[in-house]
Amino acid sequence: MYESKAKLQFELNTDGSLSLTSKSLQLFEIGLMFTDLLEIARIKRVMENLQLNILIHSFKTDKLYKINLINDLYTKEELISRAEYLLENFQTLNMQRPIDVVINNTMIKNNLGVEDLSKRFSISRIGSSKYINVSVEDKDPYAAKFIIDILTKAWIKEYRYEVKQRYKDKSESIAASCDRAHDELLMLYDSLRDFQRDQNVIDIEATKKFIIDRSAELKKEISKGKKELASDKSSIDFLGNTLENKKDFGFKSESDEIHLSIMQLKDSLRKLQQEREYNAYNLEKLPSDYLDRIDAKISRIEIRINAQLSKSISSTTYDPSLTKQSIVNKYIQDQINYVKLEASVKTLENELYELNNRSRNNIEIIANIVKLEGQIETKEKYYLNLLEKKHFAELLEKESGNNLFVVENANFPIKPKSSKRGLIIVGASMGSMILILVIVVLRIIFDAKHHLPFQIEKESKIPIIASIYLLPHLDYLRRFKPKFVSKLQVWRQEYKRKQVHSQNIDSRKYLRRLILDLDDNGKNIISFVGARSNHVTLHTLLELQRMFDRTNLKSLIIYNDWFTPLPKTGNDFKRLEFKNRDQFTESGILDLSQEEVSPYDLLLPDDWFKLLVKLRKQYNYIMIITPPTHKSTIWHEWLNLTSDVFYVYELHETFDEEDAKNQDYLIEQHCNIFGGLLTSTVK
Repeated sequence: MYESKAKLQFELNTDGSLSLTSKSLQLFEIGLMFTDLLEIARIKRVMENLQLNILIHSFKTDKLYKINLINDLYTKEELISRAEYLLENFQTLNMQRPIDVVINNTMIKNNLGVEDLSKRFSISRIGSSKYINVSVEDKDPYAAKFIIDILTKAWIKEYRYEVKQRYKDKSESIAASCDRAHDELLMLYDSLRDFQRDQNVIDIEATKKFIIDRSAELKKEISKGKKELASDKSSIDFLGNTLENKKDFGFKSESDEIHLSIMQLKDSLRKLQQEREYNAYNLEKLPSDYLDRIDAKISRIEIRINAQLSKSISSTTYDPSLTKQSIVNKYIQDQINYVKLEASVKTLENELYELNNRSRNNIEIIANIVKLEGQIETKEKYYLNLLEKKHFAELLEKESGNNLFVVENANFPIKPKSSKRGLIIVGASMGSMILILVIVVLRIIFDAKHHLPFQIEKESKIPIIASIYLLPHLDYLRRFKPKFVSKLQVWRQEYKRKQVHSQNIDSRKYLRRLILDLDDNGKNIISFVGARSNHVTLHTLLELQRMFDRTNLKSLIIYNDWFTPLPKTGNDFKRLEFKNRDQFTESGILDLSQEEVSPYDLLLPDDWFKLLVKLRKQYNYIMIITPPTHKSTIWHEWLNLTSDVFYVYELHETFDEEDAKNQDYLIEQHCNIFGGLLTSTVK
């Protein structure tokens, strides 16, 4: 045996310096990861990848294995094309496709099945490290290296596929959440902007600063204006009192009346002048002498004003007093300033009132804005966190699976693996006598054959649901034997025969009930699969057929065990020939046992399906006896045409690994497995 080895390394994505206990956690995570990797290495897709590569390389070259086809349904080129297609598209064998069934059966027949290949390689971790040893043993050094190369590549590819799928799902979920958070954040931004525009509050800090500063400025100006008003009020009161009580300003007592008359005349003159100026553009609508009359009025008033002025001058004893004139000017100026200041203060107070109202209204507006800004800030943090996770997930998805890689490629074994021949020779020479004695004792104690049902059930995977025993007719009347002994033996045989007969009837009825419980619209094509040729199976099916005939149910038995062909004469059943298959109408046996022939030798799978569908219209049930599994693999072909299966056990025979492997194959198929039928023909 030649042994080829390769070394792989796997890395963790976590940092060993995260915490004080991270070292132990890291070792624990490494152990879990190694367990996962070990399971991935033996999953179906990896092993089938190895099988398909072996199939392709063996058919294309002569350097690997010599693979014999189990039938001629497909050529080597067709099998190679199908295998390459499966590898390119990263798919597994589909047992619903006949070509995939042929590939699987071919590999199993040539001892290259999944279980066979799994036994050839071993995977072990080097101590507590992150390194993995992979070794393969084979009789051919080239095959050992080829298998380990393909195995490591398929293993790494499957691991990266699994990890990428896991991170891809997470990345897509986080990206969807990130997009939703981004849309919600934009909606909050739009809501805040529209609300600020509607309320005319763009900048909260600037608005608050403006209100505070303007309020303080207005209060300051109002205070200053009120002080000036008080000052002007005092001045006006003082000047008015002075002008009212003090008369000695150089004027006669009638000067005030003259002055008042002059002022009235001035007002009349101003009104006439304004009227003349206003109507100057509408003369065509007025009388033709309008200007002459209004000019005459203006002239008369001017004459009166001049007369009053002359009178005022003539009534003055001396020049007007500059003091009174200045007091009058000051008095009038103070009154004007007072009115202006009063109006200004009132305006400022109104503005302050409106500013206070606006400030009170802005409290609720600002509170809503602050609330929206808080929601935006929270949503921004959430969005940024999701964005960070999204980038991290995308990075992990991009780099996932790269933490498992080959550090030492498979070596080409130059010499066979050491067999420790010297130690074996010494051990054999020292313990030969003991070994012989042990073999003799074990030979006596242990028997490979199973003589009791529980021995079969202990190793089998399909439970026993019924048992049928056929006892042979033995002649106990022999010479030199006492008669009472012969009679006793005959009585014992008849007693056992009665017990077995009642049990057999009950078992056959139970089998009939199981078959009758099948759906009438189903296939109802039942195969009886066993490891060896067994006439009890045929006897049981004939009894079932007779039971069906008594209830007007037609059934067809297909007998394909050419290792024990049906006798051509002296039969108590109706024999049917395959060439007359279109004329079958009565219950009977379709005999395919006279020559070594498989179903696919007679018809292609599609034609068989059509024939069975046609036969099901004539027969309620079709029962098939396949060739023994120990001698032929043709039972695989019958299994592809079958809907239900009984597995036939035999007492006093062995149940080995090949039988267990065949049962595993049965369980993995699409068929409905009723259970096991235990048979016996030994005394």
